This record gives sequence, structure tokens and C-alpha cells, in this order.
Amino acid sequence: ADAEIVWKNIIRVPRITEAQNGFFYKIGFPKPVEATLSAEGIGGVRHASFERGLVFVETVHEWRPERIIAFHIEVDPEATPLTTLDPHVTVGGDYFDVLDGKYEIEPLGAHRMRLHLKSEHRLSTRFNWYAALWSSFLMRDIQNSILSVIKTRCEKAARMQPTTAR
Repeated sequence: ADAEIVWKNIIRVPRITEAQNGFFYKIGFPKPVEATLSAEGIGGVRHASFERGLVFVETVHEWRPERIIAFHIEVDPEATPLTTLDPHVTVGGDYFDVLDGKYEIEPLGAHRMRLHLKSEHRLSTRFNWYAALWSSFLMRDIQNSILSVIKTRCEKAARMQPTTAR
């Protein structure tokens, strides 16, 4: 797909109906549902909603259309009903938090892009060396699932374009 299609699929994410098979979803971590955007550009606010009421409030601090969107992330742990998870993995809690996220579109050639998704998170435990193994695995698992959904959607949209536009 071209950068325009990829961009449209990352700034706003309509309800996800595609299968999401990450390891952590199988053990009960909430799956992403959708992401909305209040306004395009720096200062816009995305609400990335997950199952069971988990919402990431993402304030855009870098906006380069068809190239980069980056945001600071806030989660209110009091408004997050994650009763099935251990307190050490409650997002926005005392021990774990997600801080920043960034999508970057890398052109590879005509109508070919590589999408990077990066994030930063905080660990505050007495056993960070061990927790870091699991938190990195968790974040990579979630990001790979999100990237898979976006890839499927972008490739489908590219196939639907008239051949003259490709």
C-alpha cells in the first residue's frame, strides 16, 4: 500500500473485527478495540480503547502526515477495571505504565511501506530485571497484533484501488 493508505489506517482505527491471536490475549489481557482522533495535528487526542474499559489517552506531540505520528500516553488506573490481572501489570499503576508511542512509515519503494510501532514504558518494581523480560514480551505481542491488523487493512485497501492509481 502507499503511504496515504497506511496513514489513514494508523491515525484512526475503526472497530477491530479481525482475529487477534497474541499470547497475552489468550491469558486474559484486553484486546485493542478501536482508536479515535479528536483533531489532526499536534495537540490532537487519540483514545485507544481496549476490551474491559482500558483506554489509552494519547496526546499527539509529533505529526508529519504520511510519515510519523507520535504521542504521550496517559492511563487512569482508577478507571481501568483490570481485576483479572495482577497489580504488577495494571497499566498506569504503581508498577507498570505505558508512556509514549510512535508510528513511523518507512517507504520501501512504489506502493511499499514498512510500518514501525514503538513505545516506551515504565517499570517500578524491586525485580525490574525480571519484569522487563515480561513487559517487553507483552508490549511486543500487543504491537505485533496491532501491526498485523493494520497490514491486513492496508493491503485490502490497496487491492480495492483502481489499477490506474497504483
